Amino acid sequence: MAKRNSTVPHPYVTFFEKPRKNRDGSRSILTLVRVPGFKRFSKTFKTKREAEAWSLPLAKDLAEQQGKAGVRPNLPTLTIAQLINQYLDDPKTEELKSYEDYAVRANWWKENYGRLKVLEFDVPVLYEARNKLLTSGRHEVRSAGTVNRHLAVMRLIWNWGKESGWRLPQDNRAWPRKLQMKEPAGRNRFLNPDELSMLLKMAESDPVVRTAILVSVATGVRQGELLRLKWADVDLMNNRITILETKNATPRRVHLTGQAVAALEKLKAAKVVSPVSVFLLDDGKPMKQAQLEMRWRRIRTAAALENFRWHDLRHTCASILAQNGASSLQIADVLGHKTLQMVKRYAHLVQGAPVKAHAALDDMLKG
Repeated sequence: MAKRNSTVPHPYVTFFEKPRKNRDGSRSILTLVRVPGFKRFSKTFKTKREAEAWSLPLAKDLAEQQGKAGVRPNLPTLTIAQLINQYLDDPKTEELKSYEDYAVRANWWKENYGRLKVLEFDVPVLYEARNKLLTSGRHEVRSAGTVNRHLAVMRLIWNWGKESGWRLPQDNRAWPRKLQMKEPAGRNRFLNPDELSMLLKMAESDPVVRTAILVSVATGVRQGELLRLKWADVDLMNNRITILETKNATPRRVHLTGQAVAALEKLKAAKVVSPVSVFLLDDGKPMKQAQLEMRWRRIRTAAALENFRWHDLRHTCASILAQNGASSLQIADVLGHKTLQMVKRYAHLVQGAPVKAHAALDDMLKG
């Protein structure tokens, strides 16, 4: 029979020392938190210090909630999956332009930690999740940036929960400062002419994705901007598109090359077409990120491209522009950057190349 420990400094917490010893000779401590108005919560620890660190803040937190308006009586049973679902179902969340990206990353947390109770979701679990993110990529090893974006989404959901009335167990503890991965300098992978030619050839069997690739390389638009594109934003007569919803909230117009215009004209004349969205599935519904990524991976694999992601099509656009005389200011304008800092990664492609003013400079040196 478990031995009760009566030296607990809180009336709603009880420790029971289990009779069976652990391998090291110690005895585990079963800890119960029972606050009137809430369901009982229990957990086993190896040491009393660990038991107190978990149980006392929890008991104090629940006791403070007794009798308060808007208290959620099922807090001890709330799971991570339920918290995530509530966030994703919130009307304000659904209005976010990054909703699909958030939903994909939130789904990873549901699959891996959805059954875990919110009250068990602590700092050690976060570090475990970070390591799992690094090593459990379904299709490829995740980069530090991808891991950080998954962590950021969970932090966003956690903060949303607190602001929505849930008194979550880390109310008085900051999110771990060292949890984020150190990211390398800006990625600079782009296609050379042979790789681009092969990619377009392998995409011929999927006209929708091939058009998406052509438009991405021709304009440098981000994947989210591409998928939100409407026919009303496409001006085929004047060879340009208008990006209304951008990352920096500043709409911009981008020139369309002839190949991109031709591909869009064919897409508009296809059997499955919408008067609204440009990129569709076979059933006429707008294509979402996960669906584009799935079809893109097949084409990328067929083209034997290594270490290449969809976002690198944007880098390909910038690199081609840089190597063919476009200035940093022009590249920034096409890509939608407010400063020139982001386009400095392409400067090495044109270092040492002559600019228009060099001819005039040479004339002056003739004396």
